[in-house]
Amino acid sequence: MARKLKPAGVDSVDSVFTDLAQGAFKLAMQLLHQPADAHDVLQDAAAIAISHPGAPNARSDEFKPWFYRVVRNKAIDRLRELKRKNHGQLDEQSVTTRERHGPEAVLQQSQLQQQVQLALTKLSREQREIILLKDFHGFAYGDIAQILEIPKGTVMSRLHRARMALREQLIPYMTREHHE
Repeated sequence: MARKLKPAGVDSVDSVFTDLAQGAFKLAMQLLHQPADAHDVLQDAAAIAISHPGAPNARSDEFKPWFYRVVRNKAIDRLRELKRKNHGQLDEQSVTTRERHGPEAVLQQSQLQQQVQLALTKLSREQREIILLKDFHGFAYGDIAQILEIPKGTVMSRLHRARMALREQLIPYMTREHHE
């Protein structure tokens, strides 16, 4: 039985990409709102990670933030391309919910998720990115600093301002919910 030979280390690199792919795809989806575009961005980022001579070792701690920065940059490139083609009109992302509770709880959770997604779309790209990286993907401040290529102190101040802007967007929804 003939076996396909792979270069040394390919299996470990494959497993690293497999582990990162889900979170990286999620980031691309949150930025682009289109599965096909997110897949293209992830594929481009993987190709860069494999071929870029300056890429960190796939098993190092520096690789994940570096890879997410590549995904982010490719997503921004894609957004710019879409903006040129569509004159800035992007579709809103649809939000799904998991059915863990009764229909009323599922409906409330779905409505809240939709409001958060809508509020995120009203933030600037920079505010949206920093919230997604910290609150949705769980990156540490240092990792976010690497991904966005800004100082750690700037990450903290931008995150604070972004959360305040998100809060302002959600106040009308939260006020309406408490009165119903």
